[in-house]
Amino acid sequence: MTYRILHIQEGRSAMKLSLDTIGYGGYFTAPGEQTTLEDAMGRAANFGYDAVCIYAHRPVGFPLDLDADRRKRLKDLAQELDLEFGAVVCCTNFQKGSHVLLYPQEKEILYVTQCIDLAKDMGMKIVRILAAFYGYFQNPYANQGYGGPAFESRSRRVSRNEDWLEAWHQVKEGIREVALYAKDQGITLALQTHPEIIGNNKETLEMIQEDPEFVRETVYSMKGLMVYSHTISIAGQQTVGGAPYTWEEVVPGSEDDPCQWKVFLQACKEIGYDGYLSQEQCSAIIVEGHRLGDLAEIDRRYIAAHTFLKSLLIELDCYTGHKN
Repeated sequence: MTYRILHIQEGRSAMKLSLDTIGYGGYFTAPGEQTTLEDAMGRAANFGYDAVCIYAHRPVGFPLDLDADRRKRLKDLAQELDLEFGAVVCCTNFQKGSHVLLYPQEKEILYVTQCIDLAKDMGMKIVRILAAFYGYFQNPYANQGYGGPAFESRSRRVSRNEDWLEAWHQVKEGIREVALYAKDQGITLALQTHPEIIGNNKETLEMIQEDPEFVRETVYSMKGLMVYSHTISIAGQQTVGGAPYTWEEVVPGSEDDPCQWKVFLQACKEIGYDGYLSQEQCSAIIVEGHRLGDLAEIDRRYIAAHTFLKSLLIELDCYTGHKN
């Protein structure tokens, strides 16, 4: 679930399905199993998605790789495919560097402004960002903190959570700068809940426990703030004795999916959510035979998710796409 930074007017519930092109970048599949943004768009249209979200990183849709001519061709292709553009999707970390001569925040600001310009050129309204991101959710010092994650070696600062507070305010300042630029360009900046500066582990655990009332309350708490939503399911794995030890991404609606999608979508309808549900493939994909998945497996998952989610939206009478 993502939350807006800038205000936009609420309206009646109107949900469409978008394919997040991250799945085709080769990040989580076998070597060589990747494709182009143009090809991913063709697949999205063929699967029946209403839109595509541009994953703004190489090899998919890094803004500096998309010059004016290619942007025009992409818009022409979208029109030919009867496909909308959803959001520009970025993975970002707005913390400052640990060395006085390293400037990662400034580089992130430059990068996000390029993504905002890309969104404007493509006629898109939303750019998704993360506050901070370290690999699979933890920086090297995280487990040395008291309560909140640590961002430096054990010290009095860590004991007082001063390092976490410093990181929080660094991130807030960086996001504020790009949000002001987005506002000037008429773009809504969507901030996704994601570890570890704004990670909400309690909510994640309760979601896996299949608490329908919790799901409903969470959506209602975001009324007037929600502008964009990923659709992704995470299933926990247990030992023979029942101890949790890992997790994996599963297809929404599949046998192992723990998420209460009907409850979630009904609540979205009730708060008048007007936006995309963007299906994402964003973790390692291990298939039968203990090998990494290929493009065919990515296709299968996108198709299955689309079929399941569209059927729910139609059942709830809140699907506003026009694909059969």
